[in-house]
Amino acid sequence: MHLQKDFLREVIALAQTQVLGEGKSIEEAIENALAKLQVERTAVDIEVLEKPAKGLFGRRTGKAVVRATLRQPAGTKTPGPKGIGLVSVKNGILEYEAPSAPGGEAPVITFGSDVEVLYHGEPVEKEVKLTEGLGPLEIVLPENREPELNYQIVADASGTKAELVWKRFPGAEYTLADKPPANQLRLTVVKREVEAPVLTLEDVRQLVQIEGLKYGLQLDGLTEDLLRKSHGSYLLAKGKEAQAPKQPSIRYVFQEDTPQVDEDAIRIDYYAVHGTKGVKAGDVLAVKDPGEPGQPGIDVFGNIIESEPLKQVEIAVGEGAALSDNGLKAVALVPGLPSLQRGVIRVTNVFELSGDADVSTGNITMDSDIIIHGNVMDNVKVESKNGTIVVHGLVSGGELRTGGSITVLRNVVRAELNAGGMSVAQMRLLNLLRSIADQLEDLSVAYDAIVSQAENIPFENLIRHLIELKFNSLPKMVKELCGEVEQVLGEQGQGRERYAALLKTVEICQPLSGSGALGINDIEELQELRQSIGSRIAELENAKTVEADIKIGYAQNSQIEASGIVEVTGKGCFYSTVVAGKGFRIAGGVFRGGQVTVTDGTIIAKELGGPKGIATLAQVLNSGQIQASLVHPNVSVTIGSQSYKFDETASLVKARIEDGLLTVYSGSHKIHG
Repeated sequence: MHLQKDFLREVIALAQTQVLGEGKSIEEAIENALAKLQVERTAVDIEVLEKPAKGLFGRRTGKAVVRATLRQPAGTKTPGPKGIGLVSVKNGILEYEAPSAPGGEAPVITFGSDVEVLYHGEPVEKEVKLTEGLGPLEIVLPENREPELNYQIVADASGTKAELVWKRFPGAEYTLADKPPANQLRLTVVKREVEAPVLTLEDVRQLVQIEGLKYGLQLDGLTEDLLRKSHGSYLLAKGKEAQAPKQPSIRYVFQEDTPQVDEDAIRIDYYAVHGTKGVKAGDVLAVKDPGEPGQPGIDVFGNIIESEPLKQVEIAVGEGAALSDNGLKAVALVPGLPSLQRGVIRVTNVFELSGDADVSTGNITMDSDIIIHGNVMDNVKVESKNGTIVVHGLVSGGELRTGGSITVLRNVVRAELNAGGMSVAQMRLLNLLRSIADQLEDLSVAYDAIVSQAENIPFENLIRHLIELKFNSLPKMVKELCGEVEQVLGEQGQGRERYAALLKTVEICQPLSGSGALGINDIEELQELRQSIGSRIAELENAKTVEADIKIGYAQNSQIEASGIVEVTGKGCFYSTVVAGKGFRIAGGVFRGGQVTVTDGTIIAKELGGPKGIATLAQVLNSGQIQASLVHPNVSVTIGSQSYKFDETASLVKARIEDGLLTVYSGSHKIHG
């Protein structure tokens, strides 16, 4: 009976120093606990045992529970009531006081997810009752992290810059927070940050020596304060870059000999500005600047950086031109028209017509260059085998053909222009063969897909149906190919032997145009025809060609073909068909109606199409891109086999192939692809 009274007294004493408080919030629970002890907030330690949970729409549900324990004066230890075990944390070490009487209440420790606790080797969660003391207890704190310092000296590819780069990573140490003795104790983890090591100026000097940095050192600006930053970089050394040489160059004087333009004049005579004139014997055609050698540099390791050597550039001359004794000038030996072909300057005799080419002159056929100071009128054909044709006036209803380039300073109306001769014919043949090859490939794929489900349909019937329903452009392309080959053979004269293989391939293709029997008995023969066309394509791609350009002021209802670049310098190109091997430019004007086709290269226009939706096509057959400041509705752009049709006006348009897909931009906004 006496023991029971002592135990009851001890429980009452503990109840007077430690109480629980409840409320709707943690603050309300604390206030209730303080009211029970009748003390101020600074006189107790508060332990949150339970928090109210968040419910629907952020409302809090449940209750808050806290334990308030009176603080003891410094240096005193609150004895536990007899029969009640106590635990405490002192200097980060958990201490244990067993119950003083048998059967007494064992202490309990609670903990959060930042501590891993095992009792008798088994993991426990939230709390554990120390029924057998601290012996079976194992507390695992978060793993300490050692502080780190990473640094390196990085030199650029040229060796003219060396930079120190560093990053400091602080470490961390974890301990248990000290707690006074209690029967129920909440473990709290304290994290202490450990400062990372710091490079010293002496460390950096040693690193510089180890790395072998010798030239352009600039350590004076490096400070201890800078190195104490968590991360950073500093330019330790800067070398001297080699100075590039002034490379030799050639100035072609005859290409620069044009009158100066007064931009403020009321009327500018562009015909005079862009006129073409010959040279006299003794005129300087080109001047070579021998250049100047560069200066060597030095890298941060003290090594010499050699400057780029001077390139070997020489003036090359052909007939009608000669070099000066020192090789720095080219002069004309005879009067005539200077030209630059594949880097070689030539002066050739020129056929010059001071007036118009019309019914009074008849057709003009020459082997050399032709200059017509007037116009080329209706039904007049002007031809040169390999020379340049220059027309100072306009071409109205006429025809210009040459193996070289064509320049028309004024307008081209209802006319035909062909620059490049056989190179243009080869370009047309090559483009047709590529299109036919693609159609045959797709035809074979379509046949294989259908025949697996309809094996009883005769081969010829199935192919005829596929051509009629899905590949109806194939017969038209085969007819066009046959016509092109006949025209080439007619212009070549003795060229049948050269084009024997092409003739044989065309002969096999001809039944696909829709006339007579198919001539192909099974899918293997169709695939053989596709391979034969592939061989002809390879032959034409390897054939020698000349890049001849056409430059005109304006075009309307005309056919314009060039193996090189077609450029329109004026304000418009209307309802015309343009075919160019290497590109098309009308940077200051509009291309409206008709179509422009470029084999490889860029199509550049200020404006494509018209406000009323005039059908206009701009296409690149192989590789290249299309650019226009303004594109109207009903304009189609094509690159390879992919197309896009504009249904509304767009500005700053660029079309190109990206990752295998046709991609169209209006400014920075992607509108297709």
